This record gives sequence, C-alpha cells and structure tokens, in this order.
Amino acid sequence: MPVCKWLERYEVGGESPPQIAKAEGYDVRTVRKQIDLMRRDREIREARLQVLRGALEQHYTDLCVFAEKLKGEISGNEPTSIAPRLEENPLGQALRQHLPRITLWRNVDKLHKLVPEFDEAVKMLKERIRAEALPAASMKFSSSVAEIGLYDGFVDGLIFHLKAVARGWQGLTGMEPELTRTKDGVRVKRGAFALALSPEGEADNVNKFFDAIMNEALGWDEYLRLKKDTDDFLRCKRAIENELTTIILRRIIPGKCLYCPI
Repeated sequence: MPVCKWLERYEVGGESPPQIAKAEGYDVRTVRKQIDLMRRDREIREARLQVLRGALEQHYTDLCVFAEKLKGEISGNEPTSIAPRLEENPLGQALRQHLPRITLWRNVDKLHKLVPEFDEAVKMLKERIRAEALPAASMKFSSSVAEIGLYDGFVDGLIFHLKAVARGWQGLTGMEPELTRTKDGVRVKRGAFALALSPEGEADNVNKFFDAIMNEALGWDEYLRLKKDTDDFLRCKRAIENELTTIILRRIIPGKCLYCPI
C-alpha cells in the first residue's frame, strides 16, 4: 500500500505506526516521520484554503458594498452620472470584468449622456420663463430683495414645479400664496420660493401670472423636452437600480477579475 495512505490508516483505520511499519517493511521512525509530514502538509493546505475562502468572501463583499454606493448615487430626483466612478475606481473595473455582458453598462452609458441633455433642457426652460415673464409681469427681475421686481425665486419656483410635474408629482399645485407687507412693498411667496416684491395692490397679479405660467408651460416645447428627459432618466434609473440590487442580494459575483484572490 502506498506511503500516501499511511496517515489515513493511522487516523481512520486506527493502525499504530509500529503496525504500519511491520506491515510495510519500514522502520517505525520512518513511518512516524512520514505521518507527521503528511499531517503538516494537510494543515498547510487547509490553512491556505481558509485564507483564500476569506479573501474571496471579502472580495465579494467589497464589490457588493461598491454596488450599494453606486445605487445610492443615483437615488436622487435628477440624472447623475456614475460612469466616472466606475472608470476611476478599481472596484468599478473589477465589477465590469466580472459581469461584462449585463445591460447595466449600456444603461450607465445612457445615464451619462442624459445628464448634459437634462441640464440643457432645464437651462432652456429657465430662459423661456424669463422671456415670458418680463413683458407680461410689467416688472423687471431685481437683484435686491428690497427693490420692486421679480426675484430669481419666480423662475426657480416654476422650475421646481415643472420638474415635479414631469415626475408625476403635485409640485406647487394647490399651494396658497403667502403675502408679507414690508416698508418697500408686498413680498409674494409660494411655498419655499420668494417670487417678487410688488407694489401695494399688485401682489394678486403676480400670483395670477405665476399660476398662468404653471399651466401654460406644460404645452411649451421646452417643457416637453424636459418631460422626455425625465421619463428617460426614470426608466434608466429603475433599470440600473434593479441590476445593482440583483448584484447586491446575490452576494456571490460570477466570473473573474484582475483582483480575484484565485
């Protein structure tokens, strides 16, 4: 019987070194030495497997934690690109190497391209609001809160509202205006947005004009572009979140990468 079976005969079969030595025709000291060497080799192999198992588990954990962070970065209400994070972070490169064929990467690229398109849509919508506001409100935009005129909050409030409506939310619809009389005029506010400082008796006109734009803007090309970009973003976001959730909950990432321990 081969020498490699001596440890099994000793541990499982219950044979003593003298019995094995007698049966195989070896010196008992040789048998004891070989059994010790085989036991030591086994312990080294088991220790290495344990280290590799722990390293592999930590590698998977690192990738899942990274996927959690990516998911958190797109949790906002507007497009945010995670493509640079994936390219710059070694864990992003590792995740792509592990899963090169999933649709996640196409959706990440779509989201990256969508960010400047969304920003441009918002910019154009702001310009349209200002262009509509100046002749109709009979007031200029003021750079001072103590000066009669429209505030930047007039534009910001409408942008907030239109972004919300594009997502299917209520926005500022139904929110009552707040009027505050000051020594300089009447400050008009809608929600968190200060719209204007108007002369006494003109505050109602500011509110009516604000409400008119809230409704009319829904038919503008600039808003329709924003709505399309918002719809594209929401579809892309859902797809990315679903794929990242799958990666996170599986816990074991198929495939290999440059940083895999084995």
